[in-house]
Amino acid sequence: MEHHDRVKFLMSEERKQWHNPKTILNEAGVTKGMTIADLGSGPGFFTIPMAQMTGEKGLVYAVDSNQPMLNGLKENIAKSKVNPNIIKIVNSDVCHTGIPKESVDFILFANVLHEVKDRKAFFQEVRRISKPTAYIVDVDWKKIQTEHGPPFEERLSEDEANRVLAQNGFSVIKQIDVGPYHYELICKPTVDRQESQPKA
Repeated sequence: MEHHDRVKFLMSEERKQWHNPKTILNEAGVTKGMTIADLGSGPGFFTIPMAQMTGEKGLVYAVDSNQPMLNGLKENIAKSKVNPNIIKIVNSDVCHTGIPKESVDFILFANVLHEVKDRKAFFQEVRRISKPTAYIVDVDWKKIQTEHGPPFEERLSEDEANRVLAQNGFSVIKQIDVGPYHYELICKPTVDRQESQPKA
Protein backbone atom coordinates (compact mmCIF):
# COMPACT_ATOMS: atom_id res chain seq x y z
CA MET A 1 0.00 0.00 0.00
CA GLU A 2 1.43 3.40 -1.01
CA HIS A 3 1.97 5.96 1.80
CA HIS A 4 -0.87 8.21 0.58
CA ASP A 5 -3.29 5.27 0.39
CA ARG A 6 -2.19 4.03 3.80
CA VAL A 7 -2.73 7.48 5.35
CA LYS A 8 -6.22 7.58 3.79
CA PHE A 9 -7.05 4.07 5.00
CA LEU A 10 -5.84 4.81 8.55
CA MET A 11 -8.33 7.70 8.75
CA SER A 12 -11.18 5.90 6.97
CA GLU A 13 -14.77 5.31 8.09
CA GLU A 14 -14.15 1.58 7.63
CA ARG A 15 -11.46 1.70 10.31
CA LYS A 16 -13.80 3.67 12.62
CA GLN A 17 -16.31 0.83 12.32
CA TRP A 18 -13.63 -1.62 13.53
CA HIS A 19 -12.76 0.45 16.61
CA ASN A 20 -14.23 3.89 17.20
CA PRO A 21 -11.57 6.24 18.63
CA LYS A 22 -13.99 8.34 20.70
CA THR A 23 -15.52 5.21 22.31
CA ILE A 24 -12.04 3.91 23.15
CA LEU A 25 -10.94 7.24 24.63
CA ASN A 26 -14.18 7.62 26.62
CA GLU A 27 -13.76 4.12 28.06
CA ALA A 28 -10.24 5.06 29.17
CA GLY A 29 -11.34 8.29 30.83
CA VAL A 30 -10.02 11.13 28.66
CA THR A 31 -11.29 14.42 30.09
CA LYS A 32 -10.88 18.13 29.46
CA GLY A 33 -7.56 19.74 30.31
CA MET A 34 -5.49 16.55 30.18
CA THR A 35 -1.95 16.33 28.80
CA ILE A 36 -1.92 13.32 26.49
CA ALA A 37 0.74 11.42 24.54
CA ASP A 38 -0.26 9.49 21.41
CA LEU A 39 2.75 7.23 20.80
CA GLY A 40 2.86 6.09 17.17
CA SER A 41 0.21 8.64 16.22
CA GLY A 42 0.26 8.06 12.46
CA PRO A 43 -1.98 10.52 10.60
CA GLY A 44 -4.14 11.31 13.64
CA PHE A 45 -6.86 8.64 13.97
CA PHE A 46 -6.68 9.06 17.78
CA THR A 47 -4.77 12.37 17.98
CA ILE A 48 -7.59 14.51 16.60
CA PRO A 49 -10.37 13.06 18.81
CA MET A 50 -7.97 13.43 21.76
CA ALA A 51 -7.54 17.14 20.99
CA GLN A 52 -11.31 17.56 20.66
CA MET A 53 -11.88 15.85 24.02
CA THR A 54 -9.09 17.51 26.04
CA GLY A 55 -9.99 20.94 24.66
CA GLU A 56 -8.29 24.32 24.72
CA LYS A 57 -6.70 23.80 28.14
CA GLY A 58 -5.27 20.42 27.19
CA LEU A 59 -2.24 19.31 25.19
CA VAL A 60 -1.67 16.33 22.90
CA TYR A 61 1.79 15.12 21.94
CA ALA A 62 1.59 13.25 18.61
CA VAL A 63 4.76 11.14 18.40
CA ASP A 64 5.80 9.32 15.22
CA SER A 65 9.05 8.78 13.34
CA ASN A 66 7.37 8.39 9.94
CA GLN A 67 7.44 11.76 8.14
CA PRO A 68 4.74 10.94 5.52
CA MET A 69 2.39 9.98 8.39
CA LEU A 70 3.14 13.28 10.15
CA ASN A 71 2.53 15.16 6.90
CA GLY A 72 -0.85 13.41 6.77
CA LEU A 73 -1.46 14.40 10.39
CA LYS A 74 -0.82 18.09 9.59
CA GLU A 75 -3.32 17.92 6.71
CA ASN A 76 -5.89 16.16 8.89
CA ILE A 77 -5.51 18.71 11.70
CA ALA A 78 -6.20 21.49 9.19
CA LYS A 79 -9.29 19.65 7.85
CA SER A 80 -10.61 18.91 11.36
CA LYS A 81 -10.74 22.55 12.50
CA VAL A 82 -9.16 21.51 15.81
CA ASN A 83 -7.02 24.29 17.29
CA PRO A 84 -3.53 23.26 16.06
CA ASN A 85 -1.96 24.75 19.21
CA ILE A 86 -3.44 21.87 21.23
CA ILE A 87 -1.37 19.33 19.25
CA LYS A 88 2.41 19.22 19.47
CA ILE A 89 3.87 17.09 16.68
CA VAL A 90 7.01 15.18 17.71
CA ASN A 91 9.04 13.58 14.92
CA SER A 92 10.77 10.98 17.03
CA ASP A 93 11.07 7.34 17.91
CA VAL A 94 8.53 6.29 20.56
CA CYS A 95 11.39 5.18 22.84
CA HIS A 96 12.94 8.69 22.89
CA THR A 97 10.14 11.26 22.78
CA GLY A 98 11.76 14.28 24.46
CA ILE A 99 8.48 14.88 26.35
CA PRO A 100 9.13 16.41 29.81
CA LYS A 101 9.43 13.98 32.72
CA GLU A 102 6.24 13.08 34.63
CA SER A 103 4.15 15.55 32.63
CA VAL A 104 1.53 13.32 30.97
CA ASP A 105 -1.91 12.32 32.33
CA PHE A 106 -2.81 9.80 29.63
CA ILE A 107 -0.63 7.74 27.27
CA LEU A 108 -2.00 5.77 24.35
CA PHE A 109 -0.17 3.34 22.10
CA ALA A 110 -2.54 1.92 19.50
CA ASN A 111 -1.45 -0.93 17.23
CA VAL A 112 2.13 -0.21 18.32
CA LEU A 113 3.24 -2.65 21.05
CA HIS A 114 3.47 -5.68 18.75
CA GLU A 115 5.91 -3.66 16.56
CA VAL A 116 8.19 -2.35 19.34
CA LYS A 117 11.56 -4.07 19.15
CA ASP A 118 13.10 -2.72 22.38
CA ARG A 119 10.23 -3.05 24.84
CA LYS A 120 12.41 -2.28 27.85
CA ALA A 121 13.43 1.12 26.40
CA PHE A 122 9.84 1.79 25.29
CA PHE A 123 8.34 1.19 28.74
CA GLN A 124 11.14 3.12 30.46
CA GLU A 125 10.12 6.10 28.31
CA VAL A 126 6.42 5.56 29.04
CA ARG A 127 7.19 5.51 32.77
CA ARG A 128 9.51 8.54 32.51
CA ILE A 129 6.90 10.80 30.87
CA SER A 130 3.85 9.61 32.83
CA LYS A 131 2.60 11.20 36.04
CA PRO A 132 2.23 8.69 38.91
CA THR A 133 -1.56 9.03 38.44
CA ALA A 134 -1.46 8.56 34.64
CA TYR A 135 -3.59 6.15 32.65
CA ILE A 136 -1.64 4.00 30.17
CA VAL A 137 -3.72 2.51 27.35
CA ASP A 138 -2.71 -0.25 24.96
CA VAL A 139 -4.99 -0.89 21.98
CA ASP A 140 -3.90 -3.69 19.68
CA TRP A 141 -4.93 -6.38 17.24
CA LYS A 142 -6.46 -9.55 18.64
CA LYS A 143 -4.42 -12.66 17.97
CA ILE A 144 -6.80 -14.03 15.35
CA GLN A 145 -6.54 -14.50 11.59
CA THR A 146 -7.88 -11.41 9.80
CA GLU A 147 -7.76 -10.02 6.29
CA HIS A 148 -6.17 -6.76 7.50
CA GLY A 149 -3.49 -6.00 10.05
CA PRO A 150 -0.12 -7.48 11.00
CA PRO A 151 0.82 -11.15 10.47
CA PHE A 152 -0.72 -13.51 13.03
CA GLU A 153 2.67 -14.53 14.47
CA GLU A 154 3.61 -10.89 15.22
CA ARG A 155 0.45 -10.17 17.23
CA LEU A 156 0.17 -10.23 21.02
CA SER A 157 -2.85 -11.88 22.61
CA GLU A 158 -4.52 -10.11 25.53
CA ASP A 159 -2.74 -12.49 27.93
CA GLU A 160 0.64 -11.88 26.29
CA ALA A 161 0.12 -8.09 26.37
CA ASN A 162 -0.95 -8.30 30.04
CA ARG A 163 2.26 -10.19 30.81
CA VAL A 164 4.48 -7.70 28.92
CA LEU A 165 2.84 -4.76 30.71
CA ALA A 166 3.19 -6.42 34.15
CA GLN A 167 6.86 -7.27 33.51
CA ASN A 168 7.49 -3.61 32.69
CA GLY A 169 5.77 -2.07 35.70
CA PHE A 170 2.14 -1.51 34.66
CA SER A 171 -1.00 -3.07 36.15
CA VAL A 172 -4.03 -3.66 33.92
CA ILE A 173 -7.12 -2.30 35.69
CA LYS A 174 -9.62 -2.82 32.87
CA GLN A 175 -9.72 -5.00 29.77
CA ILE A 176 -12.25 -4.20 27.04
CA ASP A 177 -13.25 -5.73 23.75
CA VAL A 178 -13.35 -2.84 21.27
CA GLY A 179 -14.74 -4.29 18.07
CA PRO A 180 -14.19 -7.47 16.09
CA TYR A 181 -10.41 -7.11 15.68
CA HIS A 182 -9.06 -5.14 18.67
CA TYR A 183 -8.76 -5.12 22.44
CA GLU A 184 -8.09 -2.27 24.89
CA LEU A 185 -6.05 -2.62 28.08
CA ILE A 186 -6.24 0.30 30.54
CA CYS A 187 -3.33 0.36 32.99
CA LYS A 188 -1.78 2.32 35.84
CA PRO A 189 1.91 2.45 36.73
CA THR A 190 2.64 -0.15 39.41
CA VAL A 191 3.71 1.58 42.62
CA ASP A 192 7.27 0.59 43.38
CA ARG A 193 7.45 -0.68 46.96
CA GLN A 194 10.55 1.40 47.67
CA GLU A 195 8.91 4.55 46.27
CA SER A 196 5.81 3.96 48.40
CA GLN A 197 7.73 3.82 51.69
CA PRO A 198 7.29 6.99 53.76
CA LYS A 199 10.40 9.15 53.66
CA ALA A 200 12.30 9.44 56.94
